[in-house]
Amino acid sequence: MGIPSGTNSRHTMRMRLSDLAGKTICILGFGKEGKSALAALEHSAPGCVITIADQNEKLKIENVELKIGPAYLEGLENFDVIIKSPGIPPSTQLSVLSSRVTTPTNLFFAEASALGATVIGVTGSKGKSTTTSLIHHVLSRAGMPAILCGNIGLPALDTLGNIKKESIVVMEMSSYQLMDALVSPHIAVLTSFFPEHLDYHGSLKAYFEAKANITRFQTADDLVFFNAENAETTMMAALSKGNKIPFRHGECPLPLGETKLIGDHNKSNIAAAYKVAEHLGVDHDVCLVAIRTFKPLPHRLQSLGVQHGIHWIDDAISTTPDSTIAALRALGNDVSTIILGGTDRGLTFDSLAKEIVQCSQVSTVILFPGTGPKIRKNIEKELSTKVDRKITLTDADSMELAVKIALEQTPQGRICLLSTASPSYNMFKNFEEKGEMFATEISK
Repeated sequence: MGIPSGTNSRHTMRMRLSDLAGKTICILGFGKEGKSALAALEHSAPGCVITIADQNEKLKIENVELKIGPAYLEGLENFDVIIKSPGIPPSTQLSVLSSRVTTPTNLFFAEASALGATVIGVTGSKGKSTTTSLIHHVLSRAGMPAILCGNIGLPALDTLGNIKKESIVVMEMSSYQLMDALVSPHIAVLTSFFPEHLDYHGSLKAYFEAKANITRFQTADDLVFFNAENAETTMMAALSKGNKIPFRHGECPLPLGETKLIGDHNKSNIAAAYKVAEHLGVDHDVCLVAIRTFKPLPHRLQSLGVQHGIHWIDDAISTTPDSTIAALRALGNDVSTIILGGTDRGLTFDSLAKEIVQCSQVSTVILFPGTGPKIRKNIEKELSTKVDRKITLTDADSMELAVKIALEQTPQGRICLLSTASPSYNMFKNFEEKGEMFATEISK
């Protein structure tokens, strides 16, 4: 994509939890990481006065001052320190107060460094969850004191009570967490890069710059493992002052058929995990046994089995066109029905339409509101160039209706794939809820 890398101009605060003792602190955003930050402050920053600022007007927390509703960003200049949760978008107010702002990620890195632990940070537009979990699985099977945390589930600050000098923290890192990072992990792993979260970051360059913070602050003693088949991850790796170790899908140490993972893209994820484990001294045979026993994560090309004569695949995690294209290629010509659509983040769907019309055997496309009309238009345009290709395009405003249509349209023995190429926020709380509702509806 030819994205130039610039210097990170943010001046976010760099400090430890103990430095916050006695301070007036605003936790900005009270999701999982905000709640984790509150618990960490109550444990490690005695005497601090905490305020929670959040858009949620129904928020209720005992013994803590609240700033809730539309004006939650007002008055931030009255605090000594602002702890900005991931997902709070960039704003003029925060930019002006950048010298007072820190994040849960920066606080965690400061604490982990003081404890002497090794942190492996994993990021990428696709593959980061599987690669993070796979690295942790291999290290754990090898008897190493590995801890799994980050964007994958457990907030990093929640792990502090379990971290020792010998601990290896394997941390999935999103662009939201990396955007304000002042420190890079000792070991960085870069799986892939393609357009995503542009509604949040504002531009592809800003998204790239956020991801690049995983290597930007590395020293000569650090390492980066990067996907050498992706131009942008290669560019991010070049920012590191540390040792650079490439990986490619062809370096997967065993046939994919010997694993429980589906799709050629997982060869790259396995290669990354294998190389990291090899560097940390894990025996080759132990690695292979661990990789063979690793189970796919929920909602990532997860087979829900055959019900009503149809094979149902839950790929609810795929919220970009590129990841849905990868899912279609992984499953091949067995896919007859695909469920697409959701929140519009400004991405284009021409490549996905071409994949469906020109390269797949999909005969039914079910479209959710939001991006559904845009996807329909792209598919119809592609179909106009291939008059002998027939695809039924149907709208559905609920998962119940989508599954009902799939039951009627999908031939016995074929696949119905939930891989929406869009986020879920206009219909579901998150991709997990979307996948769970899919499973519920097909089991009726």
